[in-house]
Amino acid sequence: MKKILVVDDEPEIREIIRFYLEEDGYEVLEAECGKDAIKLAKDLLPDLITLDIMMPEMDGFEVGRVLKDDPRTKSIPIIILSVMEDRHDYRLGIAGYISKPFNKEELLRNVRAVLGRVKKEGEANIILVVDDEPDIVDIIKFYLEEKGCRVTGAYHGLEAMVKVREVKPSLIILDIKMPGIDGYEVIRRLKRDENFNSIPIIVLTGIKISKKDRELGLKLGATKYLTKPFTPKELIKEIEEVLV
Repeated sequence: MKKILVVDDEPEIREIIRFYLEEDGYEVLEAECGKDAIKLAKDLLPDLITLDIMMPEMDGFEVGRVLKDDPRTKSIPIIILSVMEDRHDYRLGIAGYISKPFNKEELLRNVRAVLGRVKKEGEANIILVVDDEPDIVDIIKFYLEEKGCRVTGAYHGLEAMVKVREVKPSLIILDIKMPGIDGYEVIRRLKRDENFNSIPIIVLTGIKISKKDRELGLKLGATKYLTKPFTPKELIKEIEEVLV
């Protein structure tokens, strides 16, 4: 039975979430503050954490940072449940976001999707690399396969959409400037699809990208930007930070 830690300072919210999750067959743990959440996460290692942001003393942002900085808990997926606006600046390491108020179907859909993507022990991450320059795809594939990742390439936007459905990647590395469907449109389509909207996306871009274009990608749901040219060390660092 999967264990889920529910973190919220409002007892009524915790009770509702517990009812929904236990009805769906999950074991539920509860914490009413950030300090208790961190202790329970380290002691009991839940399979997933739902985390409120607006809490006294230690807010959800700080709880998430502490958990992601600890080797024992950094791989536990976190779904944010908050009345706050969905923002890109805390997405690093966050598996999903649900706005309050939410309904049972929305909660369970997100929980199932996140748990369904959690990598089994010993199983390699699948990374989809999308770029209309085959040499770039080959270089990235070489770097990542040396690190034990499984890599699939796509060379334009439409092919990327097909490959996402075929391989269900843990991460997408996506070029923006491609003929036909560009990277922005790929992000838009993925974020509209509840089956794929929480897959993290690292955007590849040239040095001369404007601040406006960078902000557009983040607003649409990109997780991070990586500027070409990049070194193998830079590439691996960015991927490891996203796939915590």
